[in-house]
Amino acid sequence: MGFIVEMGGGAVYREVVANFLDTSVQRPLLGLVYGRRRIGKSTLLVTETERRKGFYFEATRVASRVQLDRLGDQLGDHLGVGRLSFESWEDALNSLMALGSKAPIPVVIDEFGYVLEADRSIDSSIAAAFGPGAQRTMTRHRGNSQSRLILCGSAISVMRGLTIGEAPLRGRAGMELIMYADDFRAATLHLRDPDDLRTAVQVFAVIGGVVGYATEMVNFDLPKNSKDIDRWIVQRILSPGATMRNEAVALLAEDPVMSGSGALLLNSILTAIGNGSVSAGAISKRVGKPVSNLSAALNRLVEAGFVIRMEDPIREQRPLYMLDDPFLQFHFAVLHPHGALLRDRPPAEVWRTRLRAIFDSQVRGPVFEAMALTWARRFSSAETLRPDCHIGPSSVTIGGVEHQLDLVAAAPGQIPMERKIEAIGEAKAGQRLELRHLQHLERARVGFGPRAADAKLLLFGTDIDSRLSVVAEQRSDVEIIDLNRLYHGD
Repeated sequence: MGFIVEMGGGAVYREVVANFLDTSVQRPLLGLVYGRRRIGKSTLLVTETERRKGFYFEATRVASRVQLDRLGDQLGDHLGVGRLSFESWEDALNSLMALGSKAPIPVVIDEFGYVLEADRSIDSSIAAAFGPGAQRTMTRHRGNSQSRLILCGSAISVMRGLTIGEAPLRGRAGMELIMYADDFRAATLHLRDPDDLRTAVQVFAVIGGVVGYATEMVNFDLPKNSKDIDRWIVQRILSPGATMRNEAVALLAEDPVMSGSGALLLNSILTAIGNGSVSAGAISKRVGKPVSNLSAALNRLVEAGFVIRMEDPIREQRPLYMLDDPFLQFHFAVLHPHGALLRDRPPAEVWRTRLRAIFDSQVRGPVFEAMALTWARRFSSAETLRPDCHIGPSSVTIGGVEHQLDLVAAAPGQIPMERKIEAIGEAKAGQRLELRHLQHLERARVGFGPRAADAKLLLFGTDIDSRLSVVAEQRSDVEIIDLNRLYHGD
């Protein structure tokens, strides 16, 4: 089965941030922005801050004293008064809040996780700065602050933890924006030819919709066309000098969830999922741990944004666990298991003789299944699928054998086992969709019994056999979603 990539939307994110910054209320406001690295968070915040002549500070991984000195240098330069000296974060926050004494102004602390790492009390200091006592004091001495303080970070678990449970900032933030990578449609904008969908679908299977992966980290070199895919993967992903070669390792190492005594188990789970073990039972068998011992680790990976838990739309307590990012899938299926081989042999040879086939089956296929689920949720018309359907992967028993289904859409209902099945789908990338795939879905529909009697049969593919197309045109219960409809239609 595949995994789901949450939908990103640059224009939507800009609007959310702009609305927060331009709020006219005459009091300070706190906002959080977070999401994985290289998806454009900093670019967005720098742009919006510069437009409003605000203050932007990017923290680094240094001691708190060094951090405060850096902040004093940059804030003093921003104000044109020379270096400012801060004895504590409380002192620094007072100066940051004072920036908005006359009008709303953005104040951004980026890479906030580094600040928190050096001083675990900083969130309490921020909570106090937004408390009623601090506001009365500031009003008496400097006027009512209208600073719009935004804390930005890439460690999702750390940033989420700022506002949950009994965290000091719980209830203080007026904006909590989680940014995701671009969806597969938006990702085409980085290609040389956005209309070359055969190239687009393969590039997305490698780097997903992370803006940084499509620009700086591949030297702004994306494939010219589908014939250039192999060259691009070898040079920009597999080569010993490629930045992307070790990107996943660095990404995981930066998140505190992946450190400590449980790191081995967490990495083992990610490896299992990346290699096709996506149910709790399959993961348990792969890592050699009882299912009961995996629950906490799986929850940590979900909360950290590395794994997505997909509920079965027609069965209770049958979730599948999927990597949230195509490049993580590429890493754990292709790069991680074959690192030694790539060190010993020329990457072009290893790709041609071994890794291309693994990519097609263990990466390209699952990513395409995820794209089909995304299309069903976000882009399909009401005539194809009712908007309130429960959609996800599932399974059916045919002739005593359980078969996995890439997509099942079920009507609303409190009890999953009683939901009417609206549609059943299969997604194939890299192989031709033929009549046998339609016949498989027909058998699955029969296997579900009466509740699926009227279910539509949806076939997603990159290459469609003409005989299947003819049959689909003659039947109202069969729909084909080819690349053009996947990317442009509903």
